[in-house]
Amino acid sequence: MAILVILIAASLAIYHFWPEQKTQNNKKITYSYRIVALGDSLTQGVGDPKNHGYVGMTADALKKQKNVKQVSFEDLGHLGDTSADLLNVLKKPQARETIRHSNTIFLTIGGNDIVHVLKNHFMDLSTSDFNAEQKVFSAHLETVFSEIRKLNPDAPIYYFGLYNPFEDYLGTANKDFVPILNSWNANSKKIASRYRNTTFIPTFDIFKGRGSTLLYADHFHPNEKGYSQLSSRLMTAIRKNQ
Repeated sequence: MAILVILIAASLAIYHFWPEQKTQNNKKITYSYRIVALGDSLTQGVGDPKNHGYVGMTADALKKQKNVKQVSFEDLGHLGDTSADLLNVLKKPQARETIRHSNTIFLTIGGNDIVHVLKNHFMDLSTSDFNAEQKVFSAHLETVFSEIRKLNPDAPIYYFGLYNPFEDYLGTANKDFVPILNSWNANSKKIASRYRNTTFIPTFDIFKGRGSTLLYADHFHPNEKGYSQLSSRLMTAIRKNQ
C-alpha cells in the first residue's frame, strides 16, 4: 500500500512538473547583437554605393529576424589597412573598449598584405616573396586573435578568408597565383581554428569566375552584389551559433 501511495505521489509530481517544463522549453529565445567590425576596406564597405558593405547588410538582416531583439554595430574598418595596421588599431583605448563590450566580432584582413607584395616586387615577383610575407602575416594574425581574446574571451569571431580579385587580369599567371592564395587561406583557417568560438568564412569560391558581376569598378573591392554574397554567407554562420 505504501508503494502505491508513493507511485501516485510521484505521478502527480510529474504531471505538475512537465507542463511547466514545456512552457519553459517553448519560451521564445531572443538575441541582442553588439557587433564590432574590424579590418580593412572590405569591413569599411568600399565599393558599395550605399556604403552599407557586408557589415551594414548583415546588421539589417539580423534586425529582420523575429528572434532578434536589438542590433547595434561599430565599424572600425579602414581602407588600406594591413595586419600590421590592425595591430595598431587594437592598441587604441577606444577600440579596445568597444571590443570588450561587444558580443559579436567581424574581421577582414590580409588582402592588403598580399597587395603589398605585388607592389614591392612587381618587376621580379616570385613565390618566395609571398611565402616570406605569409610568415609575417601569420604572426600578425596570431597576435590579432590573441589580443581580441584577451579583451573579449567569449564573443564569436567571424573571420573572412581571401578571394582573388585579379582573376580577369592575371590570365595564365592565375595558375601560379591561386595556389599561393589557397596557401594563405589554409594557413589563416588553421590559425583561426586554434581560438575558441572563431569561424573562418571562405570567400574564394564566391568570386571565382564572377569578377565581372560581383566586383566594383576598381576590380578589387566587391560591389553591392558582392557584399550581399558575403553577408549571406556570414548570416549562415551566425544562424548556426544561435
